[in-house]
Amino acid sequence: MTASAMKTNTYGIGAIPTLHQKRHFHSSDATRMKRDPYEVLGVSKSASSGDIKKAYYALAKQYHPDTNKDKDAREKFVQIQEAYEILSDDQKRQQYDQFGHGFDGAGGPGGAGHPGGFDVNDIFSQFFGGGFQGGGFPGGGRGGADPFQNVQGDDIQAPLTLTFMEAVKGTTKNVDVMRVTNCHTCRGSGLKAGKAKETCGTCRGSGVQTIAMGGFHMQTTCQACGGAGTSIPYGAGCSPCGGLGKMRERTSVQVNVPAGVDSQSRIRVAGEGDAPVKGSGPKGDLYVSLNILPSKVFRRRNYDILLDAKIPFHKAILGGKIRIPTVDGDVELRVPSGSQPGDNIAMRGRGIQRLSSMNRGDQIVTFQVELPRSVKGEARELIEKYASLVDDEYRVEPAVQTPPSESTTTSSDDPLSAEDISPPSNDDDQDDDDDDEKKSSGFFKNAFGKLKDKMCHDDQDKKKKQD
Repeated sequence: MTASAMKTNTYGIGAIPTLHQKRHFHSSDATRMKRDPYEVLGVSKSASSGDIKKAYYALAKQYHPDTNKDKDAREKFVQIQEAYEILSDDQKRQQYDQFGHGFDGAGGPGGAGHPGGFDVNDIFSQFFGGGFQGGGFPGGGRGGADPFQNVQGDDIQAPLTLTFMEAVKGTTKNVDVMRVTNCHTCRGSGLKAGKAKETCGTCRGSGVQTIAMGGFHMQTTCQACGGAGTSIPYGAGCSPCGGLGKMRERTSVQVNVPAGVDSQSRIRVAGEGDAPVKGSGPKGDLYVSLNILPSKVFRRRNYDILLDAKIPFHKAILGGKIRIPTVDGDVELRVPSGSQPGDNIAMRGRGIQRLSSMNRGDQIVTFQVELPRSVKGEARELIEKYASLVDDEYRVEPAVQTPPSESTTTSSDDPLSAEDISPPSNDDDQDDDDDDEKKSSGFFKNAFGKLKDKMCHDDQDKKKKQD
């Protein structure tokens, strides 16, 4: 793991990251035959500065001694560097095109340095984690410097849950995090009280070791002290942090939540992440991811608020006013006459404030018309009357009445009226009864007389026959 990779990894307490040691190279002063810089870089004399730089980067990476173990790679690399030093400077390039290698200042790489502020150490530290040292190339040695002084601590993340209104209006919250920080006992030194670090006996405080290889002197980070140039003597390390100078602790960080955030938002709190495990570099950052709880009343669409409003059917027909909630409180809304279910009304500027802006979205109100489940009494009569006016199904035809008669007498052919078939009075009934009794008695007398005469007549006939 390189020093730059420390930022994206988290280490537990007591774990020290292992770093690849940076190796630095410098050239010897051996005499080399000058070559055409255009030929070395493989570009034409009409090549642009961009083409020259692109060719140089590709060849430098190909022939760098750290990656290319060929015995001629080092020599080619030096030639590539010399060629680029000439062609990257417009003045030196013009002089070379006119005079060749005989122009002043076209010497070896130990000349006036790299043009245009170019530093080969910056490039190769990005490619390979190292660079050139010594008099052969500018940039000089870095012996004794803290290799971790610019290493930043890790970034950390933490979740935060907000209500709907907190996200709309903004708020301030505290977030609990576990992060790497300086040991409170030794204040990051890793030493016990009254103890001091000693100079590394291997590199004698330079932080680097020099290795000679075939005419080249290579420098590499000291294996004993890790490039720090000092070490903690045995028994002098801080006990709580184990001599690291760092420890993990739980702490509360205040987070200012701006108005208008949503679940896709992430808040960065600078400098509230982990401290670097080694060195005194800056702390990382804290990134807070948000979880927004839904509202029971409102819905959200970007920066607009959506609301369903119930209105009675008579206000939908006749129009009127209703009270509805907004994120700023209840307000009065006018309902147009003839409103239909699903109609929308936009209330401008009643939505959510936009991030980094004072502008706000809208509140969109959708009408839901309510109908009564039952209607009774006069209200039902009025609705039925209205229905009969607009729908034939509910229209009722009036009843037909018979006109009164013009004459007072009725013929025998006319149907009997109510008066004609009315029952007789009591006096008439008594007279009829007497007449009936008289008729009955006369009928029986007559019948008995006839029967008596017949019997007498039969007796007389019998006597005559006997005589």
